[in-house]
Amino acid sequence: MPTVIPDVSIDRLAQTRAERWCLTPDTRIAGPDEAPALIERAGIATLFPASPEVASLYAAFAGPDAPIEAGHSTPTGQVYGWRWVLGRREVAFYGAIVRGKPTWVAWPVLPALLHLRGDTRPVDEQVAAGLLSADAHRVAGALASNGGTLTTGELRRVAGFETGRERRAAYLRAIAELDRRLLLGRGFGPPDAPNDGDMRQTLVAVRYPEAVAAARAMAAATAMRHLLTAYLSGAVLIRPSLFARHLGLDRSAVEAALATMAREGIVERFRPEGEKQDVYAVTADSESTTPGGSL
Repeated sequence: MPTVIPDVSIDRLAQTRAERWCLTPDTRIAGPDEAPALIERAGIATLFPASPEVASLYAAFAGPDAPIEAGHSTPTGQVYGWRWVLGRREVAFYGAIVRGKPTWVAWPVLPALLHLRGDTRPVDEQVAAGLLSADAHRVAGALASNGGTLTTGELRRVAGFETGRERRAAYLRAIAELDRRLLLGRGFGPPDAPNDGDMRQTLVAVRYPEAVAAARAMAAATAMRHLLTAYLSGAVLIRPSLFARHLGLDRSAVEAALATMAREGIVERFRPEGEKQDVYAVTADSESTTPGGSL
C-alpha cells in the first residue's frame, strides 16, 4: 500500500510545481521571450490550459485562474499571437497533443513522445494495415508531395477538400485522425515571412526526420523513462492516471516506469488524503543531488 501523507506535504509539492510552471505572482512570465525557458523546464506545455497535469503558457502569463476572453487586446488575444512569434523561432515542436489541444514540446522530449504517442511507420504502411482512412491518406500524401508543409488553404486545395461544408468537415476529420497518431505538426513560416494568419500543416516524418529516426531507435522503456524524467524535473509530482489519459499514453506503461523509478529511489509513491489514486513525487535526495532541480 502507498504511504498516506498529510495535506501539508502535497501542498508543498504543489507550491513547488506552481513556481516551476510560473504560476505564482513572483514567477509569472511577462511575454513570449520568456516562454521558451518555461517549455524547456516543463518539457511539455499547452498554449492555453488543457490539463492540470501540464504547464500552460497562458496560465503562466495571466495567472492560473485567469478567464479565457475574446479580443486581440486581452491576455487571451496576446497569448494567441505568441504562436507566430514562437513558431517562427522554432523554439519547440507545436501540435495538437494534450487532449487534442495546441501543445508545445521541447525538442529533447519530442523523440520519446513520438515513440510513445505517435506512429513512426511510413504512412503507406499504416494505410495498408487499415490504420488510416482514405481521406487521411490523401492529406498526408498532399503534404509529402509538396515538401512536407502547406498552409491550411493550400492543403485543402491540393488534397481536394477546398469547398463545401461537407468537404471541410471531412478535412477536419482527416486532420484529427493524423493528429491522434502524431503524424502532423504545425508551423508558421520563416521569421521574415509576412504574418498571413494562415497556419501551416506539416508532416512530421518529412519536417523532423531526425526526431523520427531517434524515436524509431528508442526502446519503449527508454522512451517512457526519458519522458517522465523530463516532465518530473518541472512538475515535481505526477498523477499517472490523469497524465496518461490527457497525453494519450498507455497508463500501465506509465505506472510501470514510475514503479521502477520508485524502486531506484528517484520518486516516492503515496496517496494524498482525500484522493482515490496514487501520486508519485520526486524524492528529496534526487532533487538535492542534481543541479537545477532536474532529475
